[in-house]
Amino acid sequence: MSKQNPFDPFAMWKDLYDKTESQWSKVFDESMRKEDFSEWMGQFLNMYLQYQDMVKKSTENYLAQANMPSRADLSNLASLIVNLEAKVDNLEEMIEEDLSHQISSLNVGQEVSQLKTDMKSLDKKLDQVIELLQKQTETKEVSVKEVAVTKEDKQAKDTGKKEA
Repeated sequence: MSKQNPFDPFAMWKDLYDKTESQWSKVFDESMRKEDFSEWMGQFLNMYLQYQDMVKKSTENYLAQANMPSRADLSNLASLIVNLEAKVDNLEEMIEEDLSHQISSLNVGQEVSQLKTDMKSLDKKLDQVIELLQKQTETKEVSVKEVAVTKEDKQAKDTGKKEA
């Protein structure tokens, strides 16, 4: 039995490509080198740009009639949103600063009230110290008077004994 190769379309296509590729390359290269090809390509590009401009304008008109936003409208909206976000961020910063100032002023107020209560308590303690010092001074004066009276009595007794 002889072995037959099955039909392979890919191998046939590759073989055709290998045989004709160099010929087609030469044909295209020659045609691209001609001035006519450059003129034709320039005209084609001009027509394509005109077509693209027409499609753009008709799309914008359609979107305007359908009350739908165009790409330019969306980009304007995006820039407005970015600006709005920046303003909101600035407002947040201002509010945070204001709150921190208010909190610090509240803390100062609390500290002042604490100082007032501390001063009142110190004032009461000083009054107590002064009162105790006055009592101590009075008791010293009384003690000094008693000692003086006792000395006078003793001297009077001593003089009375000497006279008698």
